[in-house]
Amino acid sequence: MSHDDTVVQSREPRSESSDESPDEPVVARTSGEPPELLTLLDDEYARRILGLLSEGAHRGRELSERCEFSRPTVYRRLNRLEDAGLVRSELRLDPDGNHCKEFTLARDALRITFDDGGLTVTAHTEAAEPR
Repeated sequence: MSHDDTVVQSREPRSESSDESPDEPVVARTSGEPPELLTLLDDEYARRILGLLSEGAHRGRELSERCEFSRPTVYRRLNRLEDAGLVRSELRLDPDGNHCKEFTLARDALRITFDDGGLTVTAHTEAAEPR
């Protein structure tokens, strides 16, 4: 592997039947380009969505209205954030029978470390991080 090759190790999005802990850190390591976790944070739409989700759970439509972004833009970012393990979704059923996804933060903190000539980004939940 050359010095500029990127190695990313990331947890797959959690499935309903998964036994793995939702507090398990998501780790990305690289010696070349920035890890996906960092490039996601470079996106103003993703940052705004994460900021709103830090206040609590929201539906995609609510996020779109509060951010004043189009729904397709919000859902594209939510998909990327969910794939990266930063956001999780849950299907909700309204009393009127309609269903929709509700999104929450899966990880609320990032730690960046520099070691062995590379960069490591770890996304974790603040409560799960040892002090």
